[in-house]
Amino acid sequence: MEKRATLTALLLLALACSSDLETTERVATTAPTTTIASTTTTAATTAPTTTTIASATTTAATTAPTTAAPTTAAPTETTVADDPLLTEYLSPTVSGEDPALCQLQIAYDAFERDPVRTGFPRSAGSLQPVGIAKFAQVLVDFPDAPGRLSEVTSAHRDAAAATDYFREVSDGQLEIQWVLTDQFTRVGRPSVDYDPTVGNPGGSTHPFGAVLSQEIIGLVDPELDFTDVVAIFFHIPETTPSDALINRGGWGMLGLIGEGNAVAPDGTRGMFATNEGAIMFAHGAPNTANIRNHFDHILVHEIGHTLGLPDLYTPAAQHAASRSLEDLPMGNWDVMSDYTGAPKSMDAWNLWMLGWIESGAVYCRTAESLAATEVTLQPLALRGVGYRTAIVRINDHLAVVVESRRGLGVDIELGDARGIIVYTVDTSLRTHQGPHRIQLPEGHVLAQHGHIWPNALFGVGDRVLVEGVTIELLQTGDYDRIRISR
Repeated sequence: MEKRATLTALLLLALACSSDLETTERVATTAPTTTIASTTTTAATTAPTTTTIASATTTAATTAPTTAAPTTAAPTETTVADDPLLTEYLSPTVSGEDPALCQLQIAYDAFERDPVRTGFPRSAGSLQPVGIAKFAQVLVDFPDAPGRLSEVTSAHRDAAAATDYFREVSDGQLEIQWVLTDQFTRVGRPSVDYDPTVGNPGGSTHPFGAVLSQEIIGLVDPELDFTDVVAIFFHIPETTPSDALINRGGWGMLGLIGEGNAVAPDGTRGMFATNEGAIMFAHGAPNTANIRNHFDHILVHEIGHTLGLPDLYTPAAQHAASRSLEDLPMGNWDVMSDYTGAPKSMDAWNLWMLGWIESGAVYCRTAESLAATEVTLQPLALRGVGYRTAIVRINDHLAVVVESRRGLGVDIELGDARGIIVYTVDTSLRTHQGPHRIQLPEGHVLAQHGHIWPNALFGVGDRVLVEGVTIELLQTGDYDRIRISR
């Protein structure tokens, strides 16, 4: 097996990931679950499948036939077409500046070994966002919580959907492959006996769940081939009691590739070791009714962490009785914030961080050079001629970002909803501190709109003043035309 690159610095750096948000009360769709007699194996299962998962979902086409750098034009007289539907791409009235000016660097005292970051550059120890990446999904049950055969099929479907997701949002640059089990593996103790805050490296009381993860890996390792696997995701059964600590917020421990105290037989280091090599991440999500229909996007969210993306919610969201922008600053407008609403895409900033939006598709202006400009944005889900985002750099750690959203691709649940969203990115804030903050158009109230929260889409004529910059939607249609002024 090809050895993973090892960084010179060594630190055990772990992160309890997004599942601590998953017990928050949410608006989510539910579907009936077919119950079949449970299986209760005590050893690991048959040989896993390791080939690329075939597409399991059907979405609207989201790619244009060509990709080209958008063109810019010299300043011109501002004009707006009488026809409210914009059917062609229009060049900006003021040329953009070098997109590198808008690539905000991390503005907090970051460790070189931080596994997730809010600004440029991504850590070299994060999973590379191009090529093939392999993950494992292991189904685990307990003496007091047996798994059901029907859950195996659902779990495989969720893995396939995650593969589809990344194939789409990366424009084919990242292909996810899976090592899958087709039965539940039984661990030694009841689910209620496992406390993910106990037995962790350094005595940490974060819900890393190191003891449980290591036990599961030890049970399945003789049967599963973990060659080149980056992370292992554990799936617990629906019968897991609600009072089990692992079913309240899940558990997880994340590091960087080549970092950690666990050493595999091939000499690689990671958070955990397998017979075939070390892994950077082990994670188990809870299995509760309010998130059960979203396991595919839980996988997407957690894979996002291996790519170096931060959580966009705050810890307070876990126990909040109702939603607020203080607890969930980005609402459900990014899968790294909340994956239970209609929009499921990563936002433009995160896509740019991963290189899945090219710098040539970023319209950038600095606040000090900005007077007024009009820019046409193509929907974020599309590729082709035109800008996919407009960014105004306010200072060395703060920017205002605008992007166009449609009911296309991974955002298909938006349906006929269309328009722009506006948010700020603050690279002085870490994961769980709300580095991305959605901005509501003037006159909009903080409310649920179908499966969209908050209702942050701009309609024609909507505007917002944020950080001294006014953003207004002038036209919509196949594209969105915006005015940015200061």
